Amino acid sequence: MAAHNQVLAALYEAYNRHDADAAAELYVRDGTHEDVAVGRPARGREAIAAGLHRLFTAFPDARWTPSKQLEHDGRAFGTYLLTGTLQQDMGPFPAGGQRLELRGVHVLETDSGLIRLSQDFWDSATFQRQMAPTTSPTTSPEGETTA
Repeated sequence: MAAHNQVLAALYEAYNRHDADAAAELYVRDGTHEDVAVGRPARGREAIAAGLHRLFTAFPDARWTPSKQLEHDGRAFGTYLLTGTLQQDMGPFPAGGQRLELRGVHVLETDSGLIRLSQDFWDSATFQRQMAPTTSPTTSPEGETTA
């Protein structure tokens, strides 16, 4: 059985290769990934891969930089910094080249070297603030600059 942190490292490697299928194969067949901030878990390898494909399409330069890892009581914990540029519309956010710098924590529960449950904790307010479309100053008909 692979150590929990080895599974976490393999997950980040698949993420950084933008290989959604390889990442999904790290899960047991009916495994679950939960973005806690969103509250909609993806269940099963197919759903997990589909979610990652959407993310990689929206952020084709997405990169996870892990910083600290801890293994305890059958779980792996890892902190990371996710960076990228929104280049395709994602949900309510129109693509406009917004830069993402989002810190997060992964918690993995594994079973025989595969992920049974992954929970991803990140701040949705930070994400929303960074993805909000930027407004350019415009000039009113009276010649005044507005935001």
